[in-house]
Amino acid sequence: MIKKVPIDELQPGMHIERFDCGWLDHPFIFNSKKIKTPGDIERLKIWGVTHVYIEDDQLPAPVPARLEQERPPPPVAFEHMVTPHTARVDRELRHIPVSHEIVRAQKVRQRASQAAKNILADVQAGKKIQTGEAEAAVSELDNSICHNKDALFLLMRLRKKDEYTFDHSVSVGVLLLAFCRAMNFDQETTRAIGLGGLLHDVGKMAVPLAILNKPGALNDDEFKKIQQHVILCKEILATTHDIPLSAAQIAMEHHERFDGTGYPHELSGDAISLGGQMAAIADVFDALTSDRCYRNGIDQVEVLRKLYGWSRSHFNEELVHRFIRCIGIYPAGTLVQLESGMLGVVVESTDNLLRPVVRVIYDTRHDWAISQKDIDLSRPNGKGGEDRIISYESSKRWRINPLKVLGIT
Repeated sequence: MIKKVPIDELQPGMHIERFDCGWLDHPFIFNSKKIKTPGDIERLKIWGVTHVYIEDDQLPAPVPARLEQERPPPPVAFEHMVTPHTARVDRELRHIPVSHEIVRAQKVRQRASQAAKNILADVQAGKKIQTGEAEAAVSELDNSICHNKDALFLLMRLRKKDEYTFDHSVSVGVLLLAFCRAMNFDQETTRAIGLGGLLHDVGKMAVPLAILNKPGALNDDEFKKIQQHVILCKEILATTHDIPLSAAQIAMEHHERFDGTGYPHELSGDAISLGGQMAAIADVFDALTSDRCYRNGIDQVEVLRKLYGWSRSHFNEELVHRFIRCIGIYPAGTLVQLESGMLGVVVESTDNLLRPVVRVIYDTRHDWAISQKDIDLSRPNGKGGEDRIISYESSKRWRINPLKVLGIT
């Protein structure tokens, strides 16, 4: 029989069937977990998990009530990821409401997409990259991010399967620009890294489309050809004038992994430049969340969870935490359910990563649509702060288009 127990009753060797919290409120990749070491239990305590569900035949003898009373209260969940410092950085990237910035951001994104198309077409034709257009696009994207990063984050969700390479180049550039701003990099460094994001896949123009878009698994020979695009990036950018070193390193290192399992040189740790480490995270996030001709994209919240799990191996753990704070625990455009039973779409972030602005649209307790309104979950005193997010939801299951709700499609 499955029984709910406090985590203080856990011991190494026990198997957790599920957690008594949302999957973002515990540190593990899956919702079931075998406890291997006392460290696993300590990590649950750090995250503020108080109870889990296990098979009751795993339970030890009951703990005396006297000892139960001596247990200290658990720490606040996500305390290590939500700090006054991270809130200040977030405010710096939200000067203008997303509803005002979205119009300008759409035009900026269109120009950046055209720049990416022109660059990749030049590479495919054997021409040299004209960096002026790329630098202008990066500058405009950076300005929009400084106004309100969530506007471009929302537009990243508008994708065409047959234009993946162009959209991916722009999106990685956007993610890196926002990432750099959240890291408090200076403007020159930020825009150099953003330029690297825009150019990071130019080498793919030499890879046959049949391999890039293959619906099934790649064989060894095909995978080697895919890996070659990084070497080709290096060769192309080496002959391009005025490309900053940090931009070139991103193109060369975005497939390297912190534990040395990446390619092409199997670099590890700090042998990978900081920009390269950041690009690896942004590249994987956008690739997994994008629809491709051979598979549908994964929900952004799920991908953030996967990145968190991989931060103990493939990626720099601190950088993954910073990236999640930059994107948001519940990114703009996420469908969520509130404690009140309302369904809503996240409009934009606030100072509190767990309490964004949400546009409520549906009452699940009465099973009917309601008049849409925006509530700021971070504001108390009847402004929405009394409610909270309890889970994110599948938009396909509810047949809700979040972007349509926000008036973007």
